Amino acid sequence: MITKKQKQVLDFIREYIKKRGYAPSLEDIKKNLKIASVSTAHFHVKKLEQLGYINKEDNKPRAINIYRNEQMVSVPLLGIIAAGEPIEAIENRETIAVPKSKIPRDADVYALRVSGNSMIDENINDGDVVLIKNQQTAENGDKVVALINDNEATLKTFYREKGQIRLQPANKNYQPFIIKGDQKFALQGVMFDVIKTSEVEEPLIQTFVLPSKNDLQKRGSISDYIGKVYNGDIMHVLKDLPDNSVDMIFGDPDYNVGIKYGSNNYTRDFDDYINWYIELAKESMRVLKNDGNLFMMNYPQQNAHLRVKYLDSYFPNINEYVWVYNTNVGHTPKRFTTAHRSILHVRKSVSNKFFKDEVALPYKNPGDKRILQNLANGSKGRMPYSWFEFNLVKNVSKEKTYHACQIPQKLTEMLIKATTKPKDIVLVLFGGSGAEIDVCRNLNRQFISAEVDKKYCDIISSRLANGYIDEQYRLGPRGKKISTG
Repeated sequence: MITKKQKQVLDFIREYIKKRGYAPSLEDIKKNLKIASVSTAHFHVKKLEQLGYINKEDNKPRAINIYRNEQMVSVPLLGIIAAGEPIEAIENRETIAVPKSKIPRDADVYALRVSGNSMIDENINDGDVVLIKNQQTAENGDKVVALINDNEATLKTFYREKGQIRLQPANKNYQPFIIKGDQKFALQGVMFDVIKTSEVEEPLIQTFVLPSKNDLQKRGSISDYIGKVYNGDIMHVLKDLPDNSVDMIFGDPDYNVGIKYGSNNYTRDFDDYINWYIELAKESMRVLKNDGNLFMMNYPQQNAHLRVKYLDSYFPNINEYVWVYNTNVGHTPKRFTTAHRSILHVRKSVSNKFFKDEVALPYKNPGDKRILQNLANGSKGRMPYSWFEFNLVKNVSKEKTYHACQIPQKLTEMLIKATTKPKDIVLVLFGGSGAEIDVCRNLNRQFISAEVDKKYCDIISSRLANGYIDEQYRLGPRGKKISTG
């Protein structure tokens, strides 16, 4: 396994060689990655060499060669397994990054963290992570995950003997467990590899996704959702959140035009859609702070109905903007091609937060006397106009995933910077590919979001943990998924 810090070192070495034609020194690695000491940098370089990623010639300060770019895959880290007395089975929702070459082909695998020392003679120590192939059968001598009495899990070597099962520890201070015929027992997998504690600084993938819940009446707290993506209906989250609790809301709902998101199509009768849209806006405005800002992006017709049937009657402070984008295909034979979206900017009061200096653009006529005076008075520039020109997120973009509809990050970055400060809470109504959540994290804003499709939750979790879009979620030219080898 390559740890998060080792991956940073490897990426730094790779980019350094690419730009300069020679490798960085240990001092360069220490300085640029803010590592505590040269000896720690040496430890990471040595570990990368042992794992086969690089080759370093001894006694030569810049003699590092990159061997390979090992592809990583995410494996569920389901909790703690006892290497000692059985402990209650614990299931967390984390994942860990593991080299793809370690994973058996077509195998259902997961990882567990070891607690205890009953397997130390097999070099499996407290804190190590074991990789498990999910299966219910085992051969004598296999190291297995065994579940005893439905809730006690342990890691031991498996032996099936006459009339019983023996679970053998690898430590002379422990006695084997003998499972008789009338005792509840189940195999939950066979171990195929171990990742040592020294290699696990921290999981590469962190827990960002909250599971769906069944009890919709049980109200939560806003702290339960901050920094998380709820895998379920956004209305569940909205109804949980208290009044006047978030600083900014961005919504880019399904436009009700038949686009498939994953395997689902959420198209419904237009009147039903508008009723749902109004309910979404009502709940959003309830949880929005009095000085907050709501941005709702949609087709002009859908937003026009939302304004006339609800917003204009209750919130007079509304502005409408347009996102304009280039399209190479004029595909409408009887009319001009639509190349824009409507964005409603809704405020609860005229005293909303707005930080114009954060989004100011250069003046178009900087030599004008009035402009010169503005600049002399400290003006940072002009306000962006009410039409926002940003290109579509195309398949050649580094932002593009296989999600059906993505908003350019520069657009949402502008809206977030204009209406929030660091540590403010941004509610992203629809998580999608995680683009807006990624912007929040990069701008040091707290986020709350929901995404009904588990596949997209996986993209978001990986994207936030890695800091980039993993190749397995990317979409290349002509709509093809990028090959993962």
